[in-house]
Amino acid sequence: MRDILIAILNQFNWEYCIESNNNVIYSSNYKNIINNKVDFNIFKFNNTYYQKINRRIVLDDKEYKIECLEDVTKYINIISELKIDSLTGLKTRTDLKKYLSLLDKKSIFVLCDLDDFKNINDTYGHQVGDEILKLFGEILRTYVNDKMYVARYGGEEFLMIFNDTNIEEVKFIIDKINQELIIKSNTLHVSFSAGIAFYDNDRKIDETIRKADLALYYVKNNGKNNSYVYDSTLENILKKEKKYRSDYGIGVVYDKYEVN
Repeated sequence: MRDILIAILNQFNWEYCIESNNNVIYSSNYKNIINNKVDFNIFKFNNTYYQKINRRIVLDDKEYKIECLEDVTKYINIISELKIDSLTGLKTRTDLKKYLSLLDKKSIFVLCDLDDFKNINDTYGHQVGDEILKLFGEILRTYVNDKMYVARYGGEEFLMIFNDTNIEEVKFIIDKINQELIIKSNTLHVSFSAGIAFYDNDRKIDETIRKADLALYYVKNNGKNNSYVYDSTLENILKKEKKYRSDYGIGVVYDKYEVN
């Protein structure tokens, strides 16, 4: 019966440990894999991920305790791709959604957008645009810590969330990141604009992002390469700005949020 079990396990390409009456049989790589635990019941060996499955089987009144290690690399990779943006190396919208659902403290949201990014793509091609996104991702990742979360929000937009950090520190970090991007993008001198809003742990996350987005749009249409903290007066400022642009035929900028 033991040989039948081994034949079945080998058919599935599983690594295994079979124990019966104090007799133990190991497959060739079982011990190497089991010594490289990376998470609960997940192990990694030679760039392959395994999940441990425990079974007890009784055959001909004899009990066998079996520990199987199943190759789950493809599933780990799928999960990783859902959480990490392949181009920038930052968290994705999928991971962001989960993070926001668990957010239980006052925070500062910073929505930023690369300045004139469309012009970069149109002038130099999307390959150069992708390199800029990669560069920005690399820079942002060096600042991520337990107080700062960053995700690619979409296209050339990114959302930073700061915890246990005051507004002065946030502004300082934003300016530092911006200057680093300008320098490292060489002759392109790429910068970004940022809209800032306070989250009061009231579960109104969509409203907080809306406020950060309004502040971002204000910066984008008033010189760019800067940041602005949302306050209640911004709604009136945008109303006047919209009316001015409409009256003088400049074009309406803020229709995204129907500021009337």
